[in-house]
Amino acid sequence: MTDLTTVAVLGSCITRDNFNRRFNPDYKQWYAVGPTTNQSSMIALMSPPVDEPWEPLAEMKPYGRWNVASDLSREILTLLPAERPDLVVLDFFGDVHFGVLQMPDGRYVTDNRWRLRKTDLYGRLMADPGTVAVRWQDDPDAYFALWTEAMDRFAAHVAEHCPDSRVVVHCGFNAVDVLRAGQDVPTPLGPPGRKGKPARVGIRRGNRFWARLNEHARTAYGWDHVDLSRERFATFADHPWGPFEVHYTMDYYRRFQAELHRVVLREQLPAELAARVDAVAEASARRIQVELGAAPPEEEAAAPRWRRLLGRSPRDAGLSADRRLLESLRGDLDEDAWTRVAQLPESADERISWIRAVREAEEAQEARERVTPAAEPPG
Repeated sequence: MTDLTTVAVLGSCITRDNFNRRFNPDYKQWYAVGPTTNQSSMIALMSPPVDEPWEPLAEMKPYGRWNVASDLSREILTLLPAERPDLVVLDFFGDVHFGVLQMPDGRYVTDNRWRLRKTDLYGRLMADPGTVAVRWQDDPDAYFALWTEAMDRFAAHVAEHCPDSRVVVHCGFNAVDVLRAGQDVPTPLGPPGRKGKPARVGIRRGNRFWARLNEHARTAYGWDHVDLSRERFATFADHPWGPFEVHYTMDYYRRFQAELHRVVLREQLPAELAARVDAVAEASARRIQVELGAAPPEEEAAAPRWRRLLGRSPRDAGLSADRRLLESLRGDLDEDAWTRVAQLPESADERISWIRAVREAEEAQEARERVTPAAEPPG
């Protein structure tokens, strides 16, 4: 299985970075990226194109110009049928972080504070009393209704024009903690103490709404999904783009690639083998939850699936459940497929190493805080 899987990305850096060699150096062994959008709201995307002239207010790099032009033209809706990628990977950063502007004639544009707001078009729109800012923060239910109507039309567009393309929902989320420069223990994003409380409340509120979008897209249309939100990823100071809510620690991207391999292989393998690959993925994810304290250890869990699928032998008695399940597939998968499935426990190992390093740093910090200088004896 060496043919490249073609991918279209409709989302943001949380998805596109997975197809960047800074984050996944080997992704080109399996994936070729085709048409993309960046940070567009799905509401804006499914609105008629906006062809008004515009210019940046200051120097804007070509990528920034493309970003604005792509959002306004909805070019991706033409590119998808032309290229018919194997996968269309979605995330909803643009809706959660930006929202939209409703123009006086009823069309929508993404209210991108980093792009659109640096153009003369934004100034003209905001000077018109008929322009309305629409954000989920103001009325979550109204925004959700508008978004779901747009999603229904997007799903119909893909089904009609790209019937062989598989849509994958990348269930994005905001990290709530940051590993700051020179620190070993993550702390909450935003200013410390009471000053940072509004930011922390906003991040968690945003995550609840984002999860609502993810859940609808995942369940309403029969699409595949990759959801790592329960694995508690933080952002960090040394991220290539800097610390931010969706700039996750580097182990995230290996986890995503491993889970995407699973999605791809599910369609390529016979049903029995695909189910066994799913079992590896589930066992790897569960091992992370055990490490986080969110699930009981394997021996305490009422999870007889492992024993139904695989009986232990003396050779693999010391292996974790996901490793045992992986080993059972060695003779049933070709080398490429086995290598891709092996990324599931490997990426879990990376995530667990990070969790343990943080825990050890926390314990060391707590030990230091318990040590107090001995009082000097009275003179």
